[in-house]
Amino acid sequence: MEKFFVYGAEEIIPPVNDSPYKRIIAVGDIHGKFKRFMSLLKKLYVTDEDLIIFLGDYVDRGEGVAEVLERVISHKKNFIFLRGNHEQMMLDAFRDDRDFLEEIFSGKKKILTNRDVLEHNSTTLWVINGGQQTLAGIIALQRKKFLTIDELMKFVEDLPLSHTLEIGGRKYFFCHAGVKPGVPLEEQRQEDLLWIREKFFDNYDGDDVIISGHSPLQAFFDFEGEPPRPIKLPDKNILMIDTGSFIRDGKISAVDILSGQFWQSSDATYRIMFVCAWNTCRSAMAEYIMRHLLNEAGLADKIYVDSAGCVTEGGEPLGRRTSLTLKENDIPIAEHESKSFTVEDYNSFDCVIALDEEIFKFMKKLCGGDPENKIRLLKDAEGNSISVADPGFEGEHAEAFSKILRGCRELLKEISK
Repeated sequence: MEKFFVYGAEEIIPPVNDSPYKRIIAVGDIHGKFKRFMSLLKKLYVTDEDLIIFLGDYVDRGEGVAEVLERVISHKKNFIFLRGNHEQMMLDAFRDDRDFLEEIFSGKKKILTNRDVLEHNSTTLWVINGGQQTLAGIIALQRKKFLTIDELMKFVEDLPLSHTLEIGGRKYFFCHAGVKPGVPLEEQRQEDLLWIREKFFDNYDGDDVIISGHSPLQAFFDFEGEPPRPIKLPDKNILMIDTGSFIRDGKISAVDILSGQFWQSSDATYRIMFVCAWNTCRSAMAEYIMRHLLNEAGLADKIYVDSAGCVTEGGEPLGRRTSLTLKENDIPIAEHESKSFTVEDYNSFDCVIALDEEIFKFMKKLCGGDPENKIRLLKDAEGNSISVADPGFEGEHAEAFSKILRGCRELLKEISK
């Protein structure tokens, strides 16, 4: 995998890592951009040895707010989510204007009038700044019976405004927007932690390292045609990592504060999903193999890979033998949680690979006969279909790995032409 490092990051990297983590990764604003969010998570290869700190603004503006909220609310133990100013605007709107928002929810209020703006100023300000997409996402989550509005508001209320770590004798302070210079970190006001900009950038000169999102860097710096990237401000202990997730050519960025390495989301032009029965063995193995091959070929930003199971309800980890087989073959893996294939997956992926002939037939039936001709089997160099039997308890994982690797290599040749 190609490595990138924040310019000047060596000035804020702790000389000694005395934390219990191998990586401490800060993630910038997401703003409902679910596909970009997932593409970033795939690149991070998160394990139990990592701590991931999200700096807020999961909602508003993007088309995938419901999916982002689902992922955030179902987070793992080593994920810390901070509150952003957009979560705060949403919380304030539901606290102060629940009846007005119910009119929007019910469809009675379809157009905001000048009177609405005057009588519901803070709420309409939120709605026109991306809240409309969040309202649609909340409705979708309610239809799925994933959570109620009250449950969502309680979740947001419980999100902390900051997180502090001491590493190598130095303090690292994570927050959404920044801090007011001259005020002790433990005395910072909510308003500043969520909204501050220029006063923080221009005047902060403290020894503590502040890691913040909130301010899209392309609005402050000229990247001369290159993608926006996280920046360590010159002569200041400030690391800014919001790279405009919701902007057309924007990114979601993540930075490891222990090394200065950073990763960014991609807007893949081609999307592949591997499917088996349970998504704990064959399809997961294919996902990790294909991602490894794409990284080696420098195509990870152009092609997105995922996997699912067609009979599982999801939530299961990677099989032990599968994990061992991948490690023995130097294929990087991360924490894996199986998930169920849906018709929505069929619609959003360009290529759906069934791992055996029975799965292929089942998928065809599930997806209405495959009207877009997306479902297929892996093929070998001679063009013959590859059907990978479930290793099950027989332990034929090495054979499954060999077949999948062969098929993935041929698939890569095909799609990279």
